[in-house]
Amino acid sequence: MHLRAIFENRSGRVIAVLRVTLAFVFLIALAFEPVTAGESIRGGLVLTGGYLLLALAMVAIAWRSWWLDHRLALPMLVVDVAVFLTAVFVSEGYDADFTSPFLALFALAVLSSTLRWDWAMAARTGAIVSLLFILLGFVLLKAGFPIDLYRFSRRAFYMVALLLVLIWFGIDRRGAQIPALAPDGFDANPDDQGEAFLAYAMRIAGAGHGIIAWADSEEPWTDIREIRPDGTRAAWRAGPDEAGAWDALGHQPRLFDLARGHALMPDARGRARAWRGAAPIPLASLAGIAEGLALPLSCASRDGLVVLGGIDGPGPDFLALGQAIAHEIETTTDRVTAARLERESAVIRARSAIARDLHDSVAQSLAGACFRLEALRRTLADAPALLPGPAASAAAAAEVAAVRDALRGEQAQVRGLIDTLRDRPAIMAGPPLAATLERALADAAAHWNLRSSFRADDPQAPGGGPVPLPGHELGHELGHELGHELRQLLREAVANAARHGRASAVEALLSRSPGALTLVIADNGSGFADPSGTTPPWSIAERVAALGGRLEVATGTEGTRLAISLPLPTRPEPT
Repeated sequence: MHLRAIFENRSGRVIAVLRVTLAFVFLIALAFEPVTAGESIRGGLVLTGGYLLLALAMVAIAWRSWWLDHRLALPMLVVDVAVFLTAVFVSEGYDADFTSPFLALFALAVLSSTLRWDWAMAARTGAIVSLLFILLGFVLLKAGFPIDLYRFSRRAFYMVALLLVLIWFGIDRRGAQIPALAPDGFDANPDDQGEAFLAYAMRIAGAGHGIIAWADSEEPWTDIREIRPDGTRAAWRAGPDEAGAWDALGHQPRLFDLARGHALMPDARGRARAWRGAAPIPLASLAGIAEGLALPLSCASRDGLVVLGGIDGPGPDFLALGQAIAHEIETTTDRVTAARLERESAVIRARSAIARDLHDSVAQSLAGACFRLEALRRTLADAPALLPGPAASAAAAAEVAAVRDALRGEQAQVRGLIDTLRDRPAIMAGPPLAATLERALADAAAHWNLRSSFRADDPQAPGGGPVPLPGHELGHELGHELGHELRQLLREAVANAARHGRASAVEALLSRSPGALTLVIADNGSGFADPSGTTPPWSIAERVAALGGRLEVATGTEGTRLAISLPLPTRPEPT
């Protein structure tokens, strides 16, 4: 195993090894410290030797039992402080500036408090040790103990300065830093995401065995994936009574030992807290994992539990690591779910747009063709009584030609719609918007055999004038899309006027105001069945609402007037 893997996320091991190192170096320094004749430094040697033996025992505990290492953390902090104070004054009577371990042992006490608890605990520890150091110094000075007051004051200042630095780093301490979980391929099948998440968690935690229960909030089934120590993988789906209470752990990670009933969990302040007689974990028992890390997952659409076993030397640090792993899995799941929903929403919007376009173009054009063909059939049926043979034939031929031309125009419209669906319009300058709408009105009116007139006016232009294509100001693609929507609105309005209002003429006015285009369509038909106009044509109303516009309807026996106002989007800023 690499050195990094031995100590990474294992602060108990780091503290234990550092304690042994400091004790050993201090013992060697005392053994070789030159003293004047008649003096003895035996007390310091005995103290340091005993501390070294205790430190070695703590190394063994840190390597073998995360539970004992955590339980003994506070008692060992008290021992470290006591040894620090005693060792400083054992060496204080000698000219031992570099022999004294005061700075290193003080840093050990404060850093161990930061790693095991938090910066607040480290601040309290450092403040108490500093006060005890100063208080004990004055007591020994009053008792006549030979203390160099200058050196003592200098050490007290060093302690306070070092404490402030260590507290600052403790406050600025980041949580566990882990690599991002790339979501590539997860959205292909949400049921297969569990195995990818489990493999990720095992890799980050260094686990050799793992199992995940993964359940959709809308389904009674639980998908279970397991990666065993030999590398084999298992997958099955459990029913409500088979999965067990895997989701009964709450929302906090748990370092557990099922055989002894021990567990570590973070409290409200994020500190590791020891629990005896912890509740069993059915999912861990199902996989045969007696000791490991349990990570509850809570996502927008799914809940789950990851249980990791086969971890070499876990400890309290793995609670923060587990929280980071769970957070990364949860955010990735929610991000993938949001992206999938956005794609589904885009598909729905596209389908609605296609449905509107087909209704406003193909369906209406076919209805218009049927309308004119039915009129032609009636004309031919009554022709012998009204018109001589050649005149009837000429009228029929003219009407068939008109229907043919209208259908050709509709064929071109359908081709343009298909081209738009296949690829976005090329970015190129188009004709003025007024010209395209005038042509669309003429084609629609000819299809329904109506008279038509079109007028466009731009009050912003000097002396008025034609309304330019918005693409000149907004970008050609935006202008093309807005022109398409206006053409479809105009075609639908003409079809409604002919089919439902029995109109014989229709006129349109296109005008422009600051930030908006207004299209007014009026006909001379019989109006809507609802004269109040509170029930507007659904296709037109739906399209206007999708564009963020406003529709006003006025209808009566003398005709119908539709006023459509559409906002002009601002031109994107160049990048």
